[in-house]
Amino acid sequence: MSTVYPKAVKVWMAANLLQIEFENGQTRFMRTHYIDDYVSAWSPKKGRGKRLNLWIAPTWEWLGANARIEKDGTVVLFAKDSYTPQELWENSQSEINLVSGVK
Repeated sequence: MSTVYPKAVKVWMAANLLQIEFENGQTRFMRTHYIDDYVSAWSPKKGRGKRLNLWIAPTWEWLGANARIEKDGTVVLFAKDSYTPQELWENSQSEINLVSGVK
């Protein structure tokens, strides 16, 4: 039996963090692929193949509400960076401080 994940109904992006509103009414937060790769590049274990990102300073990306949500619940940024409903649900957190690096 497969798990059914709630679909995103609204997505906002600011400073490489996504704020996702799901169809079940929950709002959750998640790092974009770009900033997650950048942070991982600093890790000795997770950084393999991602250290090239250290040559490029992390930029602030402001898309506002320009993210596209497909019928299946997949979120697409920049017309090619996609996030599945499963990834959005499992990798997001209920509080922004849990993904922003602020403790």
